[in-house]
Amino acid sequence: MSKIKYYIGRLKEANFDSLKWAINEVHKRSGISRIIIFFDMVFCSFKYLAGYMDYYYYYFESADAQTRKSFITRGINNSYIKKLNDPKYGEIFDDKIKFNEVFKDYIKRDFLDLRETSLEDFQKFVKLHPIIILKPINLQCGKNIEKITITKEMNLEDIYENAIKNEQYLIEECVLQHDKLNELFPYSVNTLRIVTARVNKKTTILFRAIRIGSGKNVVDNFNHGGMYSIINESGVITKPAIDKKSNIYTEHPVTKTRITGFTIPYFKEAIKLCEKASQKIPQVGLVGWDIAITQYGPLLIEGNNFPGYDIYQSRIHLDENGHGLRPLFDKVIFAKPEKKKF
Repeated sequence: MSKIKYYIGRLKEANFDSLKWAINEVHKRSGISRIIIFFDMVFCSFKYLAGYMDYYYYYFESADAQTRKSFITRGINNSYIKKLNDPKYGEIFDDKIKFNEVFKDYIKRDFLDLRETSLEDFQKFVKLHPIIILKPINLQCGKNIEKITITKEMNLEDIYENAIKNEQYLIEECVLQHDKLNELFPYSVNTLRIVTARVNKKTTILFRAIRIGSGKNVVDNFNHGGMYSIINESGVITKPAIDKKSNIYTEHPVTKTRITGFTIPYFKEAIKLCEKASQKIPQVGLVGWDIAITQYGPLLIEGNNFPGYDIYQSRIHLDENGHGLRPLFDKVIFAKPEKKKF
């Protein structure tokens, strides 16, 4: 019954132009007829709770049943969220200002809530921090984030009023990333995405990746022109990076820095930071943490209580069998409590 409800809900939300696009793209690469692809997508939506974009990204048309079952799809990801994350505590993560207040010991930077800040206090803040980041408090994927370098010629009152008008209520001092990461791409903060699961009072690291900026965007987000690759337990980028359009990079197209084999500074410290942060709100057990690395160590940018699963299983980052990460996630998320020994 839950699968039927899920499918009906997805059908109501479906963007039929995107569905048509996905079918056509699968047809182009496979030669399979569009009608067969469509009905196979419908089958996979019931069998594996896979959306049509899951089908496209994960090459389901050429995958056998065992491989398909190994992938974290949209519906499976939703089941993880439902299992571990209490929606009563979601606002702490959805509201960036509340998040900064709760996790102030981990973000390690100054910030303002413009809704409670006078022009005079704003002027004092930018005098202390001449490079600032303006953020909306509840948008995701790096939307409407702006970086401003304050100069003497600027009208601070205009900046203050425009930020309020644009609902960019969160003002933060700019994070300056480690020189080593500037070698990858210096025009955005290249953040780590570390996914933790807090189950039975134990934190497990489920996924490690780095998101790298590209182009002119101040954010490194995968949905805004950025790219990403996975990191091993030692903090080394082990495979090429990939962007949203499936372009693959062994070196950065702008800086020409080699991506594969690149070592992340302070990586062990970043893992420890995430493990500690995961204990702060145990009612939200599955979190995707965004971590910046500075000259002085790691700091927390934000936490995502509905971490996007689209970067978990790109085609170039799979294991030698081409399988997804569902077995790993299932093992941890649905683990039964250990029996007490008397």
